[in-house]
Amino acid sequence: MKKILIFILITFNPILVYSKGDFTRQNPQEVRVNFGGESGKSHFFSPAEIELETGILYKLILTNHSPNKHYFTSFRFSDAVFTRKVQVVDGTNKIAEIKGHIKEIEVFPGFSVEWWLIPIKTGVFDDLSCRVLDKMTGLEHKDMGMRGKIVVK
Repeated sequence: MKKILIFILITFNPILVYSKGDFTRQNPQEVRVNFGGESGKSHFFSPAEIELETGILYKLILTNHSPNKHYFTSFRFSDAVFTRKVQVVDGTNKIAEIKGHIKEIEVFPGFSVEWWLIPIKTGVFDDLSCRVLDKMTGLEHKDMGMRGKIVVK
């Protein structure tokens, strides 16, 4: 009888149900990534290297400060995270939320997108790039400097 009572207390204890492992209760850590550049010259991510940790909820704020659209693409990284949502914002106004697996995010000039995610796999993901074609050179932005690396510890 004593063993059954201990089992019931452990199994149904509400304090244990809401442990620190409950990812829905985490406040996100903000990480800002800016997109910049100029047609015919160069394009870039700032910072070009992003460091994250597994098990932590992040809000990647992707902001495009350039007059060109840009992609945030890292297929290997997107396979190593759980995406909670992508939030489309205009200033402080939330316009839309996208749920599900994300492979690539496109951000138009002057706007921001928030990617809420939890890294679930460690690694160095050095395939961050922008595949948009430069209007003046015909080169992809990644060939003009818009490359980066994401390190997950």
